[in-house]
Amino acid sequence: MNAADLAAALRAAHVAHARERLQQKTYWQTQLDDGVKALGKTPVGALVDADVLATVVDDWLAQVHTTRGLEPVILQVAEAVRRRALDEPATVGELLEEQHFEAILAQALRLKPLREKAIHACLNHPLVSDMVSEMLYTGIKNFLLEENALAKLPGVSSMMKLGRKSVGRAMGGLEEPIRDYLRHNIRATLRTGEQWLNAQLTDRRIAELARDGYRRLAPLRPADALRQAPDDLVAQTVPHAVVIADEAARLEYSRALVNAGVLAAVQALLDHDLPGLLKAMGTTPKQRSKVLAPALASGARVLDEQGVLTPWIENALGDFYDSEACRGVLEEALGG
Repeated sequence: MNAADLAAALRAAHVAHARERLQQKTYWQTQLDDGVKALGKTPVGALVDADVLATVVDDWLAQVHTTRGLEPVILQVAEAVRRRALDEPATVGELLEEQHFEAILAQALRLKPLREKAIHACLNHPLVSDMVSEMLYTGIKNFLLEENALAKLPGVSSMMKLGRKSVGRAMGGLEEPIRDYLRHNIRATLRTGEQWLNAQLTDRRIAELARDGYRRLAPLRPADALRQAPDDLVAQTVPHAVVIADEAARLEYSRALVNAGVLAAVQALLDHDLPGLLKAMGTTPKQRSKVLAPALASGARVLDEQGVLTPWIENALGDFYDSEACRGVLEEALGG
């Protein structure tokens, strides 16, 4: 056997050995334990170049249509989750425990300036202005017609004897002046409403309303609400959602936030090693071996069944067995 044949035989043996080992649970148990130990006290953040990672992520967000490419998958997953949720008996109170609700409420109450800005923006929206104006006009008209307010005015009582229909025609002449007055004074009215809301919505009052709402929602099941939605809600929503997600990700604003987050995460991980993080997560070597090792071995077995594992191993080995370095050693050994 010459050096080239021996190198080919060694390569084939190496691939077969790796293929077998990767499908063994004990192999992965060892790899998991040794891998964590090998990293030791090395900070996780030191294992990556923050700038390179941030650049890769930014380029991906700017160039790749991630969610649109995955739309068929997202659609199937979302529909499967929706159908499963319809059968789940969980209540809102189980999904959001009261102590967690109280923690969220405590933080929300700190947002008073934002709350006041939101009230101002809402009350100054044209739709709200038109609605309030219409409500005021309707209230004034009903008061004048139903409470016989016009009858108390000098010179009008005799007209009231003609009946409601005649009064209604009289109101027709007043409609435009009343509406015109409301249009010109609606801003002042809304400012009064804004001041009233801000005065009423104290932290105590908001907390009372929020807790009352939570108590009402806690026993309800999300499944019941989902049943009220159209059956094709997911199919109609996902196509729009994936486009919005991709377009939002490509914005300079979004990418700047992601970039800041990536850099901050790497910086924070400089203070933590992998064993410490895993311990803080509440996972032990025994738990990882029990769950992950069988899963990884099973995954390798699936890849092997699909004919993917062997090519991957061969690619990982590269051209070593064809290299001059390998053949030189083999020729020397054979010659000896």
